[in-house]
Amino acid sequence: MIVSHRYRLIFIKTHKTAGSSIETALGPLCGPDDIVTPMELSDPEPYARNYYGGSWIDRAYGRHPLIRKIIRRDSPLLKGWYWEHMPAQRVRQLVPAGVWDSYHKVCVERNPWDKVVSYYLWKLHGQERDMPPFREYVLKKFHRLPTDGGLYLDEGGHLLVDEVIQFRNLMTGFRNLTSRLQIPFDGDLPREKAEKRPNRRPYPEYYDEETKDKVASLFRREIELFGYRFGD
Repeated sequence: MIVSHRYRLIFIKTHKTAGSSIETALGPLCGPDDIVTPMELSDPEPYARNYYGGSWIDRAYGRHPLIRKIIRRDSPLLKGWYWEHMPAQRVRQLVPAGVWDSYHKVCVERNPWDKVVSYYLWKLHGQERDMPPFREYVLKKFHRLPTDGGLYLDEGGHLLVDEVIQFRNLMTGFRNLTSRLQIPFDGDLPREKAEKRPNRRPYPEYYDEETKDKVASLFRREIELFGYRFGD
């Protein structure tokens, strides 16, 4: 997640939509007062800055994992804490109203059936987790799926961002964004935390009717808003 005062940009990071690649491209360009959150698995993260408040509890929260297990990230005890996949509603609470109203707010979204396969394969091969078969992963209640509507929609289902770039048009959308905001971009996005898919099977091959319907139900808001279809 990035709040760039230099380029008047707020970037809301969704899952499996090249968000880490975008952060890696923008991070070095951000100014000293901009907010850049650390990325998962970054060791070290050279661009993270200003993502926590200046109070003693904010500093302690950043240093000690135990405290982060006790206190919620959106707790009023914290003066300000920004994290990787942070909802736009929480960003709006923390930044000045003038910043929220005047900066360009953007995220990237992806066909949910494709996204779920990518998310599963990243956990299986990228993070090397002990994962169940895909069908079981989708149908079991205790497995989290990357439903990201809550990151950029309010409770009524209305967009909180000014622009949603579609993952299938990522390069065109990002190139247009950087051009409008006069952000230097050489036309090439780095590949960070890229999906690990050993055999490149098309995502529809992972599904049966039951798993397809489960994803359709869980991602109903996103599907209705953007007109996603299975097999696109």
